[in-house]
Amino acid sequence: MNSFDYIYEKKSLIRLTNNQLKIIAMLTMLIDHIGVMLILNGKLYGYDIQLYSYVSVLNSASKWMILYRVCRVIGRISFPLFAFCIVEGFIRTSNLLKYVLRLLVLAIVSEIPFNLMVNNSLFYIGSQNVIWTYLIGIIVLFLIKKANGIVVIQMIIFMSGCLVSFFAKTDYDYYGILLMTFYYLTRTDRRLRTFGNMIITGARSFSPDYGSAALSSIFIHCYDGTKGILNLKKIFYWFYPVHMLVLYLIVFFSYRI
Repeated sequence: MNSFDYIYEKKSLIRLTNNQLKIIAMLTMLIDHIGVMLILNGKLYGYDIQLYSYVSVLNSASKWMILYRVCRVIGRISFPLFAFCIVEGFIRTSNLLKYVLRLLVLAIVSEIPFNLMVNNSLFYIGSQNVIWTYLIGIIVLFLIKKANGIVVIQMIIFMSGCLVSFFAKTDYDYYGILLMTFYYLTRTDRRLRTFGNMIITGARSFSPDYGSAALSSIFIHCYDGTKGILNLKKIFYWFYPVHMLVLYLIVFFSYRI
């Protein structure tokens, strides 16, 4: 048994496996992106800023804006769950290089679907997909682990990771690095991890999403430290680029953006 496994020994009323956390993360991400693509960029033509500004003030659009906002609020739960599972993967993997290479391939493959979704273009330097954030985060965690308690060096590594993600404009940038580092440092303290996550994610999503990301703390607290029975690795990896591409194509062929 690993040193951090003891925090999962006590049984709780509700227990969630790593697979179940990822399924919840995928569903909330899908809801979030349905709001972005099918409602905002589809129904309300969000890619055209001028047209969106006009449509959004019409009474007929108000119900769609409410539905869009609901999707976004639910969607805030997704990122903390995925970030947590990535950190768990880093902690438990027997082959870190292979784990990093899988994420690197996924980041490259996901870039065009991400660009299409956020900017309706094949190439867009204004933002990079979230897998790049996870990759930077894993490198940060690896170097922090290597620093082995030298706090000054660990702080420099952490700040450097935040700066790289910020200037590279990766999705969730320094917030993602902060959250992943927090999960790693609190891996042996379940209560601190839960309450700290509630504060960090709640503050980040306070406006305009009512702090809804803090709800991820409930699911993370119920994590039982196990992977789950089924091997869903391929589904988890390919869901991200595929669902973005599918949603984009639905909008493209429905509204000819």
